[in-house]
Amino acid sequence: DQKEQVTPRRLAGGQFMVQLEAEGCYQCSSTGLIFEVTGRARITYSLLSWSKFAQLVQEPWVVGGPLFDVRCSEPAALLSIQFPHCLCLGG
Repeated sequence: DQKEQVTPRRLAGGQFMVQLEAEGCYQCSSTGLIFEVTGRARITYSLLSWSKFAQLVQEPWVVGGPLFDVRCSEPAALLSIQFPHCLCLGG
């Protein structure tokens, strides 16, 4: 399964943005997110804090893994997103 590495542009507020120009499978070099698209799309995403949402998680579920907010300029073009199980942004 071939994935093209893409380096996101960093936006204000800790957001990332990638402009994907063609159909394919792309992996973000900063977060490990994998986007599968059928055509051109601009994807904006950011890492959220679980502290704001943890109260929504009820037993037997537990908070785990990174939490992302993902937005796409062409939602119909976004076939899938693969999320990492862990994330290290410490340099």
